[in-house]
Order: sequence, then structure tokens, then C-alpha cells
Amino acid sequence: MRTLLLCILLSVASSLYAQEPQEPSTTDTAATPAVEQPTAPAQPTVDERLASLEEKQKLLAEENRKLTEEIAAQKAAQETAAKEAAAKAEPKKEEKKLVEFTPYGFIELLGWANDALFVGNDLTLYVSDEDRSTTGVTAKGSRLGAKVTFPRLEEVVLSATMEIDFVANMADTGFAESYPMIRMRHAFLELTKTWGDSTLGFKAGQTWATATPTIWPALINPAVGWGIGNTWQRMPLVEFSFTQKFAGTFSFTAQVAAARAMTGASANRNGFLEVNIDAGDASHIPQIQSQLSLKGSFSGIDLTFAAAGVWGRENYKSGVYLNNKKDVKYIGGMVDVGMVTGALKLSHEYAEIAGKFWWGQNLDVFGVFGGSLITETVDATTKRVVGSQRALGWWAQLTMKPLKGLNLNVGYSSEDPEEGQKAGSVKATPLYFENASLWVSAFYTFFDRMTIGFQWSQVQTKELNTAAGRISQTGNSIMGNVKLAF
Repeated sequence: MRTLLLCILLSVASSLYAQEPQEPSTTDTAATPAVEQPTAPAQPTVDERLASLEEKQKLLAEENRKLTEEIAAQKAAQETAAKEAAAKAEPKKEEKKLVEFTPYGFIELLGWANDALFVGNDLTLYVSDEDRSTTGVTAKGSRLGAKVTFPRLEEVVLSATMEIDFVANMADTGFAESYPMIRMRHAFLELTKTWGDSTLGFKAGQTWATATPTIWPALINPAVGWGIGNTWQRMPLVEFSFTQKFAGTFSFTAQVAAARAMTGASANRNGFLEVNIDAGDASHIPQIQSQLSLKGSFSGIDLTFAAAGVWGRENYKSGVYLNNKKDVKYIGGMVDVGMVTGALKLSHEYAEIAGKFWWGQNLDVFGVFGGSLITETVDATTKRVVGSQRALGWWAQLTMKPLKGLNLNVGYSSEDPEEGQKAGSVKATPLYFENASLWVSAFYTFFDRMTIGFQWSQVQTKELNTAAGRISQTGNSIMGNVKLAF
């Protein structure tokens, strides 16, 4: 066994020795030939390197330009596709009209029953005879109008309004209701330009007098307060205005106008062709009218406040016949027309208060019937004008709105000429010393188009100047109407 193990160990040792590497001899190394080393290439010069870099830079710039153009073309194509898709998705807009007409108006039937004779009958201006009475109906107050706009004008807003009714009688006929004459209410153009919150306006034609703020008592009768404390008129005029919005819901407006200086005689003239010269026209001076107004909303209340005034002159130097009556000629000099007025309206969802106060002289053109001129008698056919009659007036009204479309109103008003006024030694002789009215009215609107109304009013005319002397009279009027607006 020992002999066998010794033989195995000797065999392993021999194998290990045979695997060790043999070092070469010096004789073999000397006989091996030398290997030739490769020669290094020549290096480029600095100019060559710069030229190469410039060429590469040009190539990179060209590639960058091409990529930029490709990206821009792709972006433009995407935007065009998006616009085309949006245009297909949105409904096609209609082209704006060159001119657009908007008609409006209403058909109205008005009826009244008066226990006294009023001047104007359904106008109930003042009581002329409390021992007489009248009843009647009329549709002459029906109204037709149209507003013209120009939608293609974007820099400015240009519009025109024309409005008529039939509250004018054909002279010298017995068919006033069947053959009424057309009365022009409004015929004016308006041009406005807006910059941010500021608006500049221009108006020319016949419309509401700038001197009479358009706040109204809730009355059915067409006079709407003439003779009992509410002054108003429509006049030919040229007006400039400026409006400034502020505080979100408020706006301030200043207006100034030059209006035709017509008198009450020309305003109420019966004839169409008139040779007689109007005293206002003879003055050669237009009425200067102005108004400042504030509108806004706060705490659920809509506010309107206005202050206005007018100044003008009348010329009686050459003699004037009033109201187309040739029996008495008025002569004299120049007299003034003047008025200041203030108006207020506060409106809530369920209630409203409104009113107006004015003071002035020679105001028959604005619906003051107590007196306009102070005169002295020269002879049976001539009177001399020596001054202007002063007067003041006011009205106030409370409105309740318990239901949608229902308005309940109660109001009181008064016109008070100055009876003690003197012009030199001549004392004023107004038609009456006071004309006051109390009214209750109700209006209900349904279908947003049709309105029915009821009104009771009592007019007290104090110290009316008659042939028998001064007397005080009272008259009551009941009115109703039905109106369809369009």
C-alpha cells in the first residue's frame, strides 16, 4: 500500500513540472529579426483647422435653419388646422346689417267721466266750469315710432328716432276723432362715441327739452301734469352731452343745448300756415338749456337725480298776435324766459318715490297755464307787455308694487303763480292763484304687452279769473285705459 501511494505522488509531481513555461535562451532571442514601427501621420496646420471648423459651423447653421423652417411650417399647419376645426365647430356668424329698423309703439283706448268742465277735457288742465260735466273716449293717443341704427359702424354709435301720434285736431271740422291730424313727437338723430367709461354725445332734431328732466307722475291723461305742477315740452334743439361712469353702477351726465325760442302761443297754435311772427323767433336768440344728472344703484335701490335750467327771451317790439287770434295785438319790449328745476326718483322692487320742483317766469311753453306775461291794456285791441309772470310748482308721488306688473300710485301737485307780483306800476293778474291736484291711479301689465289702468283725480282751481270775478272751483275726473304695446 505504501509503495502504491509513493508511485502516485511521483506521477503528480512529474505532471506539474512538465506544465511550467520554459524561458527562452539568449541564443534564440538574438536570432529573431527586429519588427519595423509605423511612421506617425503629419499634423494639420492652424489655418487648416480654422477652415475646417468654419465649414462645420456653416453646415450646422444650414441644418439649424432647415430645422427651424420645418418646425415653423409644422406649427403654422397645426394652427391652420385648429382654426379650420374651430370654424367648422362654431356656428357661422351672420354679417351685420347696413341699416336696421326697430318699430315700436302702442294702441290705446282712453275713456273719461268728469263731473266738471276741464280745459282740455281729457287733459284736465284746470276747472273752467264746475256746473258742467263731460264723458268720452278716444284712441288718438295711439303711438307709432321707429328707431334706425347702423350696426356696421363700430367706432361710433349712430341712430335716428321718429315718433308720431294723433293728438292733434284737424282745424274747423266736426270730425276730430275720425280725422285727427298727425302730431310729430320726436324726430332726431344721435351720435355717441365711447372711450372706456366716458361717452361724448351729440343730438339734433325735436325731442324732450333738455331743461325738463324726464321723470313723470303716473297719470293717464295725455297732459301728464301740465297745469298742475309738472313742466315738460318737446322742442327742436341741438344738444351736446358728456357721460362719465364711476364706482361700477353710477354715471354722471352733463348736457347743454340750444333750442328754438318758441313761446306757448307757437306751441299751441291751431293753424298750419301762420303769417304771424312768434315772439320767441323775433328775439333772434335761442333758448339756452342745460341739465346735470346722476344715476346709479345701491342696496337694491335705483337712483335718478337731475337739476336743470333754461334761459331765453321774447320780443314784442313789432307786435304779436297770440294763439293765432287777431282780435288783440301784444306790443312791448323784450321779456325773459327762465326756469330752474330739480327732480328725484328712488325706485325699489316693491316701492318708489318720485317728484319734481321748479321755479321760473314766462313758462307757458312748458305747460304753465296760470300766467306767462304781465300786461297793461292800451285799448280794446292792444295790450302792452311789461314783464314776465313768475310761478312755482311741484309734484310728489308714492308708488307701491305689491305684485309683479301691478303699480299703485298716490300723488299731489300744485302750480302757484305769484299773484302779488308787479312790473313797475302794473300788477300781475294771473289766470288763477293756485291749481292743485290729488290723484290715485293703478296699472296692471300682463303678457308683458297689455296694460289696463284706472285713475281718479281731483283738481282744485283757486281764484280763477272770470268775467264775474275770481272764483274757486273743484272738479273730479275718473279715467281708464287699455293699451297694447309692441
